[in-house]
Amino acid sequence: MVSPRQRFSLILLFTLLIFMLLPSTFAKASIVNPKQVYSYQQMERDIKTLADTYPGLIEYHIIGESEFGRPIYAVSLGNGLSTSYINSSNHAREWITTNLTMYMIDQYAKAYSERRSIGGYDVRSLLDKHQMWFVPMINPDGVMLQQQGLPSVPSGEHASVVFMNNNSFNFKRWKANGKGIDLNRQFNANWANLANSPGKPSFANYKGKAPHSAKEVKAVLELTEKIKPEMAVSYHSSGQILFWNFHQQGAQLTRDRAHARAIGQMTGYSLMGRPSSTGGGGYTDWFIQEYKKPAFTPELGTFVGATNVPLSQFDRIWNQNRLVGLYIARESHKMFESRLLNTYAPVSIEINGERIPQAGGSFSVHGRTVVPLRSIFEKLGAQVKWDAANREVVIASAGTNVRLPVHRPYAYVNDEKTALDVPALLVDNRTYVPVRFIVEALGAQVEWVASERTVKITYVPETVQVQAMVVEESQPIEQENEPARQPINEIVVENRVEKEGSFSNQGEPFDVEEEKSLDASLEIDIVEENDSPSDHLETDSEGKAFEENHAEIE
Repeated sequence: MVSPRQRFSLILLFTLLIFMLLPSTFAKASIVNPKQVYSYQQMERDIKTLADTYPGLIEYHIIGESEFGRPIYAVSLGNGLSTSYINSSNHAREWITTNLTMYMIDQYAKAYSERRSIGGYDVRSLLDKHQMWFVPMINPDGVMLQQQGLPSVPSGEHASVVFMNNNSFNFKRWKANGKGIDLNRQFNANWANLANSPGKPSFANYKGKAPHSAKEVKAVLELTEKIKPEMAVSYHSSGQILFWNFHQQGAQLTRDRAHARAIGQMTGYSLMGRPSSTGGGGYTDWFIQEYKKPAFTPELGTFVGATNVPLSQFDRIWNQNRLVGLYIARESHKMFESRLLNTYAPVSIEINGERIPQAGGSFSVHGRTVVPLRSIFEKLGAQVKWDAANREVVIASAGTNVRLPVHRPYAYVNDEKTALDVPALLVDNRTYVPVRFIVEALGAQVEWVASERTVKITYVPETVQVQAMVVEESQPIEQENEPARQPINEIVVENRVEKEGSFSNQGEPFDVEEEKSLDASLEIDIVEENDSPSDHLETDSEGKAFEENHAEIE
């Protein structure tokens, strides 16, 4: 017979075995609960909890404030010079897009910490070299008004918002910000020609007196200019369609269509054609026009009319979009690296007047020159090591210790943190470093002669500890792996949404782009098989189908 003491010992042993054999069971729990009416206050709490839970991976920033004074938050996820950008809740009643982007941040960070892939994407490898930026709720005043009604509005604004809502106290149809400006019609992309603006502040469609006049839009513009994303996504909530075309031409059009088709394959959303001469005004319209880079506006969920998409649709929305952020991140990094490689040029290095043969090349990044790590420091006699646990290069010489985390905008000199204009970079499995900072940190003098493309270094040999370079040329400091891909001709899409005819957005007609075979060279990843999305549209009492802004669908 087993004694109580033995029984306790067996239970304890069994518990320890579970901890040892099933570590993923006890991984960090999800922070974001997307199956709730997701308020601004809940988002604030979750953002701060995420940053506390994942230090060094997630940071949050206040980039401005709404018309009613609420802070507008941006969240960065990952590290690196390459960036992408995703926003949501441009329209008040489309707050389920915030549920999606906040859950996306949560799940990507969780996968990173657990060293777990999602749909073939190595999340840790990707976020160690790329930084994703999110603005989960561009329009907090409008969202709170739609969710909570007048109590969410400053008392002095009550009469105004009721008047803008046609004297109704039911705000479920509200799209605009707190001042009655439609933020998706505020961007300076064909703004002067936009149709269907009511001419005065309203619950929907008013484009404002001038483009870029709303506080929320100004904040987003400043962030975009600061982070310079390679690709952008602006989530909206109703129709299961994908906007991507804003008058691109030539190679830009071909490139963007390929990305749109890849996203369409993942989500099952139908691709929309070019807008009419009176369409535009959205963030992605402006981004495509100004930056000549890809941008996409997915409309989540089935069509529900002038209200919010119900939470019952979230599981399907997540399954359709869970890879979209990772696809955007991966392709953004490829675009950045391709542009970086185009700056490659031979460079000569002289140390104390002696030219180093076959020094390799350099890159120009944000006006700074980065050079191969081995080329210089081997001649300086410094000891170079790769710290795999912290993903940083360690350079030691004559009592000076320099640590450079790869793809991060700072370094440590004798454990003192110093900001860098350009971090250490990993390009084609070679590590490149900002030459001036490192050489001067080791006590040498450096001069960049642009006309000769020569780095001239002067140092006193006695001050440098002469040791052999420990990183072998045949063993690159780090190897980055691409996610596994399925050949394009083997992909079977179960959730494709087929539609014919046209849809309207902001009252403007868009054709559904004719389906064509995908470019065989395109690399995409497809979400696992899901239930086919519904293809129905809501109708009014007369049986006419309407899009989100009450524009009749022919």
